Amino acid sequence: MLNTFFPIAAQAVREPREAASTLMSMGVPTAALWPAFGALVCLSVILSFLSGGLEPAAGQASVGPLVLAVTSAVAGAASVFLVWKVGAAMDGTGRFEEALLLTVFLQGLIFAGQLVEFVLYLVVPALSGVFSIAIILLTFWINLNFIAALHGFSSLWRSFGVLLFASLGVALILIFLMSLLGVQFMAGGIA
Repeated sequence: MLNTFFPIAAQAVREPREAASTLMSMGVPTAALWPAFGALVCLSVILSFLSGGLEPAAGQASVGPLVLAVTSAVAGAASVFLVWKVGAAMDGTGRFEEALLLTVFLQGLIFAGQLVEFVLYLVVPALSGVFSIAIILLTFWINLNFIAALHGFSSLWRSFGVLLFASLGVALILIFLMSLLGVQFMAGGIA
């Protein structure tokens, strides 16, 4: 599996649309994608815990790993659904299964980047912040191109529109979920 992941990951950095097309043509069964999605959510939460990402700042309440896992899973699933539906509303041709595949792959790339960032933080802390910013920008670029390939868009501006509206939808869903979980938002952070 890793012998397939790394070449496509390198292609995603150099030629993200072609990498998306390669992924969509591989015939990965949908039944394999949901467990991979769940595993990546769990691994990301574990890595956040190991790197101290779950420790609250002074004056803020702690968000436990289960809450983080649930919100991450809901945000990811909502993102898949909204990228598919918003893209379809903008005359995109992508299918839900393809949106799920590309999201899982992108989450795998993000997790790999987080692992490198974690090691950098342990070895050269000053570089980990710069690397984190680079990962965010690269992820944004790859995501725009993945959305374009998914929906057959020729313009990245249409992909940006899909990403913008999908992100707004995910934010609204997370606000609703947090209120259901009893998490209160206060000036200065989560209470």
